[in-house]
Amino acid sequence: MPRLRPALSALSACLLLTACQSTPPAAPAPAPDTPYRGAVLAVDQTERGVQIVLPGSVLFESGQASFQAAEAAPFLDRVAQLLLTKTDKRVAVEGHTDTDGSAPLNEQLSLARARAVADALSSRGVPAARLDTAGFSFRRPVASNSTEDGKRLNRRVELVVLGEQLATLTANEPAGAFESAWARLRGLIEQGRVQAADAAAPR
Repeated sequence: MPRLRPALSALSACLLLTACQSTPPAAPAPAPDTPYRGAVLAVDQTERGVQIVLPGSVLFESGQASFQAAEAAPFLDRVAQLLLTKTDKRVAVEGHTDTDGSAPLNEQLSLARARAVADALSSRGVPAARLDTAGFSFRRPVASNSTEDGKRLNRRVELVVLGEQLATLTANEPAGAFESAWARLRGLIEQGRVQAADAAAPR
């Protein structure tokens, strides 16, 4: 038995040395970033605060203040989430129209659109006391009303999170969840898809 001890000690040492020299198992490869597939909000920093432009193409048809609910819901859900989790500031909800129809009709329509959005946000938990609604008819176009694409852009609701910073709302949010509203508009103008707002005066 005493003769076996040196052999066992040597064997143990050899096994330990082999274990120390063996290659450790490879770390699992990091999972690829999952691309963002939710509603992309058009936002910009302004002097008043953070502007969020809801897409008129999925919210309102010409002459209407009621939602295309299925298309609008993801955008409204996303806005409500940000307002509830990222800020407690007041929000100006501002409706706009194209130039179809009379001035009095568009005055009422723009306000009705703003109120429809405010009601939808309230139903998602945003306190109504934080939401101030206003309608601006066709007095603030973002594109010329001389084309259907321009009119579609002008049928919109904009929200301004008053006194807020864009960095606060977008902090820790997924890449690709936001785009610049004005950069998108400039791109459409440069592509010739719409004309600038001052290219044609309201009728």
